[in-house]
Amino acid sequence: MDRCTPFSLNTSKRVLAFIFTALLAHTLLFAADEPFRIDYSVEISSIDDQLFHVVADVKNIHDTSLEFSLPMWSPGWYTVENYARNVSRLIFKSADGKRLNHERTHKQSWRVDTRGLAALTIEFDYRATKLALNQAKIENDFAFFTGTELFLMAEGHRDAPSTLRLKLPTGWRSISALKDTDTPHVFTASNYDELVDGPVLMGSFDARQFTANGKPHWLVTVPKGIISDPRAAEITTGLAKVVKPAADLFGGTPYDKYLFFYFLRASETRAAGGLEHANSHVCFFSRGAGTSQTVFEFMAAHEYFHVWNAKRIRPAQLWPYDYSREVETPLLWVSEGFTSYYENVTLYRAGLISRDEFYEGTAASIAHVEGNPAREFLSPAESSTSTWLNYDNHTTFEISYYITGRNLAALLDISLRHDTNGARGLDDVMRALYANYFQKNKGFETRDLLAEINAISGRDYADFFAKYVNGVERPQYSEIFKLAGLTLVLKPRRDAFGNMRTTLSDDPIATDAQKKIRDAWLKK
Repeated sequence: MDRCTPFSLNTSKRVLAFIFTALLAHTLLFAADEPFRIDYSVEISSIDDQLFHVVADVKNIHDTSLEFSLPMWSPGWYTVENYARNVSRLIFKSADGKRLNHERTHKQSWRVDTRGLAALTIEFDYRATKLALNQAKIENDFAFFTGTELFLMAEGHRDAPSTLRLKLPTGWRSISALKDTDTPHVFTASNYDELVDGPVLMGSFDARQFTANGKPHWLVTVPKGIISDPRAAEITTGLAKVVKPAADLFGGTPYDKYLFFYFLRASETRAAGGLEHANSHVCFFSRGAGTSQTVFEFMAAHEYFHVWNAKRIRPAQLWPYDYSREVETPLLWVSEGFTSYYENVTLYRAGLISRDEFYEGTAASIAHVEGNPAREFLSPAESSTSTWLNYDNHTTFEISYYITGRNLAALLDISLRHDTNGARGLDDVMRALYANYFQKNKGFETRDLLAEINAISGRDYADFFAKYVNGVERPQYSEIFKLAGLTLVLKPRRDAFGNMRTTLSDDPIATDAQKKIRDAWLKK
C-alpha cells in the first residue's frame, strides 16, 4: 500500500495536468473563435460642463495593431464637422488597467499596438454644446446625440456588433432608434453603420407610440408637454397616412420600428430642417407649438421616403459611407430630388393634398428652377457634386438639386407612363433600384439608373440625361406634360420672391390617350 501511494499521486498529478492543459487549450481556441466587438457606455458625467463620458470596451482582438477613427461628417448633411474637436482626455488601457501608448495618425484617428492584447478599453470625454441635426448637446433636462459624434470605428471591423449602455441621471428616460433590449437604457447594433445611424435621446421628453402598416412607430417630441394629447393624436394620424403610400410602393417596411424625433424649437446651427436615418428622422420646427399640421406632414413625407431613397438606395460613391472625408457624388439629384418629388406624390396618394395642390406644387417647383439664372450654368449632376461647397452655407450662385431633381422626376414619370401606355412609371424604377442594388448590397451609378429607365421604357434615355442631367438645357416641360393631357404655362413675370409664375392644369381638350396617361400618373 505504501509503495503504491507515490505512484498513484504522480499519476493523478499527470492526469490533472493533462486535463488543465486541455481545458486551457479549449478556452484559448474558443476565445480565438470569438468575433471582434466593441461595446460602449455613455454617461452624462457633467450637465454643467456638458460632458459625455464615453467608454469603448474592445474585445476579442486578434490584430497586432488597431486604428480607431471618429467620423468627420454625418451622412445626409454634407458638411465637415470634425467631431474629434470635441474629444478630450482620451486614453487607451489594457484589460488590467495599464495605460497604453497610442499614435494619432490623422486629425480624427488613433492607432494602438495590440500585440499580446485580447482586449482593451478606450475612454474619453465629449463636449456636447450644440443642438442640431448633426450635433450633440446636453441640457439641464435632456441630452441628444447621434452615433457619428461619439462612436469610434475600428478600421477593418465595421461589421462588428455593439451594445450601448446609457448611464443617466436619476429620473431620466431614454429612447433610441437602435435595437431595444429587455434591459432599460441598453441598446444593440449589428454593425458600426447601424450604430452611428441611431439617434439617442435622454431625459425629459414625450414619446407616443402608434401603429402604421403593422409596425410600431413613435412620435418623440421635445420639450416635454409642448404637444397636447389631442394634438399628438392629430399629428400621429397624419404621420400614419404618410407611411402607407411609401411602404406600399416598396411592398412593406424594412425596419422593426420607426421614430419621428421632433424638436419644437430652433436648431442652434445651420443644420436645421430634417435629417434622415435608416429607421428614424430628426426635425427642428422653429415655430414650436405653432407648427401647423401641414408642416408636420410635408416634412415627414420627405424624410420618411428617405427610408428607401438615400438610406438604402444609395449612389455607389456613398456605398459604403466613408466617414473620414468629403465624398462627392453626381447623384444627389436622385437621392434628394426624387425624394422631393415623392414628397408631393406621397401627400397626394395619402389624401393629404388635393389634385389641384399636387399640380400647384409641381408648377411651383418648375418656377423655382426656371427663375434662377444659375440653371443655365450648373447642371443637376454638377450641383450634386459641388454640394460640399454650399450645403450649410448657401452661396449667391447655385442651383438646388432638390428642385431640379424633383422636376426631372416628374418628367421621367410622365414620359415612362407614355412609353408604356400607362403600365409603368417611376415607381418601377425605384423598385428596380431597391431590388437590383440595395438588396444586392451595392450602390448605383448614373449608368445603372439610365439602364433601369431604358429597360422599363423600352427606349434609350441617353439624350435626356445628356441634355438635362449632365447638361443645362431647359427640359421640354410643356411637351412632356402634354403627353398626359396637362397644360403648363411658364409666365415671364416674376412674383414677389423673384420666382417665375407657373401654372399646371388639365387640358380641356385632352384626348382619351392623353387622359389615360394622366390617370395612370395620378393613380392613388
